[in-house]
Amino acid sequence: MDPSQRIEYLYKEYARLSEKLEEYLKGCFEDFKLFGGASATILLWKPIADVIALASPKVDNRELLFLGFLTLLVILVLIGSMILNRMAYMFLMGNNLQSYEYEIRKELHEDEQSQVFRLNIEKDTAKFATAFRMTYGTALIILSLAITFIPFTILSYTNIFHAVIYLLLALLAVVNHIRVVKKLAGLYSHQFKFF
Repeated sequence: MDPSQRIEYLYKEYARLSEKLEEYLKGCFEDFKLFGGASATILLWKPIADVIALASPKVDNRELLFLGFLTLLVILVLIGSMILNRMAYMFLMGNNLQSYEYEIRKELHEDEQSQVFRLNIEKDTAKFATAFRMTYGTALIILSLAITFIPFTILSYTNIFHAVIYLLLALLAVVNHIRVVKKLAGLYSHQFKFF
């Protein structure tokens, strides 16, 4: 393959992969809307459970409230897992794009200091890590507090045993999510730490 064909092929594949990565990034933002909807349901679940208990007197309001919050927790864990899967794929795509950038720079005879085709420059990688840690970490803390302590507080007024069980399960889910994010980030970055 002559050099002009090779550079054209590399660039087309680079552009295709960049477009795919952008689609996945947009999808991540859509997934956050799911988090928002499910989180809003946490605030509304107590009134919904009260209405259901009034409509059907045989239903124990405390059990319904507890099961509803557990169901919402499972839904939020599934959405979080979906986001982690997308994140893993995006990190993989970014890593793959880096190899195309290297090959394109080589074909263009760019030196190592050149900024041409450098999506993931080391100094910018550290900036990205800091920005990622701040934004994702802040969102995760706020969401974790809401997911954990709003239902815990509501359940504490109805049944302390249910409240403690819910608190332990929610904390387990949050800790597990953070652990997976750390491992995922570690797979693709040895120069810095996300958390």
